Amino acid sequence: MVLETALGGAALLVGRALFAAVLGFLALGNLQELDETVAYAESKGAPAARLTVPLASVALVGGAASILLGAAPALGALAVLGFLVGVTPVMHDFWNQEGMDRQNEQIHFLKNVGLAGTAVVFLALAATPWPYAVGPTLL
Repeated sequence: MVLETALGGAALLVGRALFAAVLGFLALGNLQELDETVAYAESKGAPAARLTVPLASVALVGGAASILLGAAPALGALAVLGFLVGVTPVMHDFWNQEGMDRQNEQIHFLKNVGLAGTAVVFLALAATPWPYAVGPTLL
């Protein structure tokens, strides 16, 4: 299998690092600007935003770390997917916007769809031992 080659293992590691960096940046930004993020979520009608925003952001950090480290990546991918499936249609409802707001929300919606697709790939790969993993990969 391609993951058993040096190039395949290195490519998977780089992909994991890039994916985790993007997710970590987004989640930590949410946590660092928690009041603003909660207010924005409330303006979009997110339920119990004062509770769900920090919990979802922490889950996203955990999922990203899991995939980066290769420690229980199936659980990490599921955490990322749960975040993206729950957040994306609520927070990036471009179909309800007009003008530049519509374009901006559509970009974020499509970015999240791409991230969700990548999480699905990591979930599919979780059944295979990962090179450079620091924990069990088969969870």
